[in-house]
Amino acid sequence: MRPLILAAGRFDDALKTRIAQGREPRLDVFELADALGATVLDFGNVDRSTSPAVKLAARTAGASAAVAVLGFQQRTQFDAMFTTGEDIGLPLAALLKTSQAGCSHTMIAHTLYPAKKRAFFTLGGVGSRIDRILVYSTAEERLAIDELHVPARQVERLYYHADEKFFRPDDSAVEPGLICAAGQLLRDYDCLIAAVRDLPVRVQIAAGSPWIESKLEPGAALPHNVSWGKLDRFDLRNLYARSELAVVPIKQNKYQTGIATILEMMAMGKCVVASKTEGQTDTIVDGVTGVYVPPGDPAALRQAIEGLLANPDRIRDIGRAARKFIEKEAGLDLFVERIKRAIATGHATRFPS
Repeated sequence: MRPLILAAGRFDDALKTRIAQGREPRLDVFELADALGATVLDFGNVDRSTSPAVKLAARTAGASAAVAVLGFQQRTQFDAMFTTGEDIGLPLAALLKTSQAGCSHTMIAHTLYPAKKRAFFTLGGVGSRIDRILVYSTAEERLAIDELHVPARQVERLYYHADEKFFRPDDSAVEPGLICAAGQLLRDYDCLIAAVRDLPVRVQIAAGSPWIESKLEPGAALPHNVSWGKLDRFDLRNLYARSELAVVPIKQNKYQTGIATILEMMAMGKCVVASKTEGQTDTIVDGVTGVYVPPGDPAALRQAIEGLLANPDRIRDIGRAARKFIEKEAGLDLFVERIKRAIATGHATRFPS
């Protein structure tokens, strides 16, 4: 099988070097490419392309759509295509419907809730050119099957991942009363700030994402016990290690927002307090591997923080259980093996022996 990975982002040699130096976690794209012997096309290939169609797609629809066009142009050179998100996978499926391309297509779907994405299924009928749809939550699984009418056999729910080798408990001294929060997409840091105002704690908010270029700034002056600033992954890991408690406050939404941050913290052996939104499910077992609080409720978040900090043994027990969950269900190595199997299953579905 000749596999092609179509990925959103820039996965270049400089990034590989930082990973080799231990400055960045391993990435699923690199690990999967190595495991499959696959070719990778990403935003860098779009930048270097001289194809008028690719340039037009990039200018009018964005880099992800342009990656889909690149993949479509090379459809005869590969047997199996894997798209790292629906931003690439849906336009690719639409293009594949116009051809007799002899390749399978496996797609990760982060969220299919937006109307423009649903339209690919309801109006464009792209489900016939996606052999395997991989989702990270029960909500997305039910959406694909019940509302988009994708056959259940084509949908697979699996856990997202953290690099269990990069994010792992170490010998760093934990600073009592230090709370860390991280991430950018749909974060409700106003709720967290309101919850900890005047508490005898220190909160460091690492507001940022490696996948979002825009900068997130606080909406108002910060209280004396809260600091704010973006960190690289190496320094973020150090913050996790030093923190007594980790918090991921999320605004209500249907997407599994915050999952990467939650799993990184859990991999570090931290007790995570996270907002239980409609989309944030299937990862934390409340009170066992983490603690859920209602979204947008500073009083409930404050109560959870105070209760946990008053019980250090419970924090440690939950942190140990969280690390065990990562090792058993949500490590990067296991994720790569599951993706490999999913691609093989999707290919066998389209081309039964």
